[in-house]
Amino acid sequence: MIFLLIAVLLVTGWRFAAVARRRGLPWVLRSVAVAAGCGLLAGVFIGVGARVGMGAITVANGAPQRLTASGTAAVVITFSGFGVVLGIIYEGLLRRLLRRNGLAYGALLTLCTWYPLGQAAAQELTVSPAVILLVVTSGLLTGLIWLPYGFALEALLRRWQGRD
Repeated sequence: MIFLLIAVLLVTGWRFAAVARRRGLPWVLRSVAVAAGCGLLAGVFIGVGARVGMGAITVANGAPQRLTASGTAAVVITFSGFGVVLGIIYEGLLRRLLRRNGLAYGALLTLCTWYPLGQAAAQELTVSPAVILLVVTSGLLTGLIWLPYGFALEALLRRWQGRD
């Protein structure tokens, strides 16, 4: 998975370099900064979704919930950081390809991470649920992370850039 991310980052960098030749470096730096900021703000949905997923694992295991404000804040802040990189990738590489559709970006992220996140969650379970239940639940929780993120990211970018 990390090799895919590295390849996407390289292509994104190449795309920003091509845009810099046309529009200038200051425009690209501003675009990257705006995408990073919007990605961080929208990334709160990643953190909240991750925390919900962690809580679902605890419930599935039959263990008592141990949600603390500091633990939730740490998870939300940590996972929000992923939104920065993903926001830059969206702005630099995928926004035009997906026709400024944040939900399509969220769906793409859901499809790319459904199996790895589901597998990681399954390894934490102490019970053995039916495979179909595991697949459906992990898909719903993965979508809960990425679909709101993609929607919010596009909404923030449109608002900041004044585009329809």
